[in-house]
Amino acid sequence: MEARATLRYSGIPANKMRAVADLVRGKDVDVALHTLQFVTRAAALPLRKLIESAAANAKEKASAADRRFEPERLFVKSVTVDEGPTAKRFRPRAQGRAYRIRKRSCHVMLILEEHEGRVVARAPQAGAAKAKAAPPVPAETKSARGSRKAKAVGAAH
Repeated sequence: MEARATLRYSGIPANKMRAVADLVRGKDVDVALHTLQFVTRAAALPLRKLIESAAANAKEKASAADRRFEPERLFVKSVTVDEGPTAKRFRPRAQGRAYRIRKRSCHVMLILEEHEGRVVARAPQAGAAKAKAAPPVPAETKSARGSRKAKAVGAAH
């Protein structure tokens, strides 16, 4: 099942939004959200909200179709960042001149998809198989370890 979310007229330039969008493209939703939590770019917050919105859309779409919703199976299928309208402003400069300031915006389209046929890994149960102990180390390996001084003393005898 596919879920979409769009962000229109974001006040962040498209090239800056694309840099953050490249970090999450193709990742699982929980991994993408965790990645965006620690990104220190201004575009991370709107993109994080967009992913959460698309996940909510997927949940609503699943409940409308009477399907079971598994958020662990969602991944970011595609993120497209297009340029939006540019607002033109003027800044006064020396000797009566004016410089143009371009305030760029962008539109973001995000698509989430479910992994097909993927078995979701569950946490092991308490009574399951116990962890294996490390294999024993041979005696010659134990004696070979040690400081250089010990090896030098051993070679002298």
